[in-house]
Amino acid sequence: MGVTIRQASVEDLPAAAALWQQLDAYHRSLGLAFPHVDNAPQLWAESFQRTLGRFSFLWLAEQDGAVVGFLMARVKQSPAHLGGQQIGEISDLYVNESVRGSGLAGQLVQAAMQKFAELAVHSVEVQVQAGNDGGLDFWHKHGFATDLTLVRKVL
Repeated sequence: MGVTIRQASVEDLPAAAALWQQLDAYHRSLGLAFPHVDNAPQLWAESFQRTLGRFSFLWLAEQDGAVVGFLMARVKQSPAHLGGQQIGEISDLYVNESVRGSGLAGQLVQAAMQKFAELAVHSVEVQVQAGNDGGLDFWHKHGFATDLTLVRKVL
């Protein structure tokens, strides 16, 4: 299959943002409770651009020179009353339908987990959109356990 996993640079953000837009569309199809924003992909990339490589990390999966998947992760700190621990967060994971089932998503997760291990974070968390049962199964298969359930009421 010839897929390469690598850390992204600022120059890669447009390609990653284009894939993020597909992920956002999927989350919206499941009922994401936030309004659509016209330039959301650009705003997504800008939200971590200045901390890329320090507190935020983006890995790309490339096949034949084209970006076919990505994983976005960051390091944050838990509140003082919970010990002020460094926590890893995988905020976004997406692979094109054409390469799903190939283990590519798992390779992206492995890259992130290796980085988090190097940074000696306390734990790693992932939020899964309600209704994304396949996504939840994926994370459980990768050793994650359900720890918190978020409920929301839109006003």
